[in-house]
Amino acid sequence: MQELDRVGEIWGESDVSRGRLAVLRALATAGAMTMSDIARVRHISRQGVQRLASALMEDGWVEAEPNPRHRRAPLLGLTAAGLAAYRDLARAEADRLNELARGLKADDVRAASRVVEALRIRGAATPAAGEKPGR
Repeated sequence: MQELDRVGEIWGESDVSRGRLAVLRALATAGAMTMSDIARVRHISRQGVQRLASALMEDGWVEAEPNPRHRRAPLLGLTAAGLAAYRDLARAEADRLNELARGLKADDVRAASRVVEALRIRGAATPAAGEKPGR
């Protein structure tokens, strides 16, 4: 696990926290979402998303848009700068993970991918910290 912790160095080099990256990734993959939607898919509190989103808005990477379905819950979306930043970070992450995986057997990488996917699915079925089941 020590080697995998170094993947976090990518974010340290760019001053982007893992939490900010999680919000960027959610918006890059799903499009505009409310803070509650992001909290649900990333398994973090809505208040946590609000803090991260505010910081990303200050950076000019995320913007709030009117939500036609709910006037008090704006949709958050990536700006052009935010999408470019996310793509750079995702590319750096992929490069680093490919570097770490170099020399591993393909069957081992596939097995690890299955385990990670199983953990992701289990995590999606488990309430986030501080959330009550069924919310």
